[in-house]
Amino acid sequence: MHMYMYLEAFPEELREYYRKLFGDEAEVLMEKLREPVEKYYIRVNTLKTSRSKLMQILRKEGLKPKRSPHLKEGIYFDREGPNFPDDFDPTLPIVRANKFAAESVYQGAMLYAPGVLQAHKKIRPGDEVQIRDPKGLLVGIGIARMSAKEMILSNRGIAVEVILPKFRLPSLSELQGFREGLFYAQSLPSMVTARVLEPSEEELVVDMAAAPGGKTSHIAQLMQNRGEIIALDKSKNRLRKMEEELKRLGVKNVRLIHMDSRKLPELELKADKILLDAPCTALGIRPKLWENKTPKDIEATAHYQRQFINAAIKSLRKDGILVYSTCTLSYEENEGNVKYMLKKGLKLEEQDIFIGSNGIGFNSVQRFYPHRHMTQGFFIAKLRKV
Repeated sequence: MHMYMYLEAFPEELREYYRKLFGDEAEVLMEKLREPVEKYYIRVNTLKTSRSKLMQILRKEGLKPKRSPHLKEGIYFDREGPNFPDDFDPTLPIVRANKFAAESVYQGAMLYAPGVLQAHKKIRPGDEVQIRDPKGLLVGIGIARMSAKEMILSNRGIAVEVILPKFRLPSLSELQGFREGLFYAQSLPSMVTARVLEPSEEELVVDMAAAPGGKTSHIAQLMQNRGEIIALDKSKNRLRKMEEELKRLGVKNVRLIHMDSRKLPELELKADKILLDAPCTALGIRPKLWENKTPKDIEATAHYQRQFINAAIKSLRKDGILVYSTCTLSYEENEGNVKYMLKKGLKLEEQDIFIGSNGIGFNSVQRFYPHRHMTQGFFIAKLRKV
């Protein structure tokens, strides 16, 4: 056990919360949250290509794609690493990166100047350096491409070329196949979510918090670009990016609407199916070098989510299906809100694709755990309005 891991990474209240909820598994769960996923997934865009064709293309690029045993549109790559131990402490000069940049370097990205917080004043271009996060965790070793002063003052350019990251995931956004829209980088549980929704072209499908568009575009491909999907998001900026993403993927059956989806009933529609991938505390996202959220945040977020749930229930036709998902681990935001939906008269449905674990106190909801399933932490429930 690395003491650094627990003392620094999670607030004491959150560690306590995890221990109460997950018992003996809490420690290994927290350890796993610090690392990137072991299997890095992408979704084949079947509107444009097939899995075997895409695998051939990726192999030509020198990559080692593997078929998902669960989903025929899934491909994954094995993570490389850890490439050095946590206490690996050479006497190299230190460059400190902000949390976001450190998490990127940790998985194999370059360190760009805007991500640098501090740099040892003697650093010159060409020097070997170590990169650490703001709390001191070593995330990578690299070669300085700027002097210490330039690193601090520049607002663009590569500060450190990372030679040895702690872990390495494949870099795919530079590939021709990415530009052509042949795939979308998406986690396995996130792909399972659209599958659980089982959309079809005769149905009116609503995606309530849609940007950046991973699940929306997956729903579109399951509907073979037919029928209509209404996708809402309250951020204009995110919607604009989503529009570009849908264009790259060749998705044509999505109507984007700029609105806070808590106001969905104002559209006066009766949807056959609604996907609510609810805004959440994101406690399941990996890698998480550290976490600041506490049980108070969990409580507040669970209440906030109910406003979306209420809007979804109002906008669903009788007998319609609501799929509720989150990328968090808490009870209140997951099973707690399922209980709330059951009180509101919804009924739990079995899920066709079930590769996670049963929920806490429920058998037909699906939980993904980092340490059991080698995925993000994730939750999926499927309910019917009766």
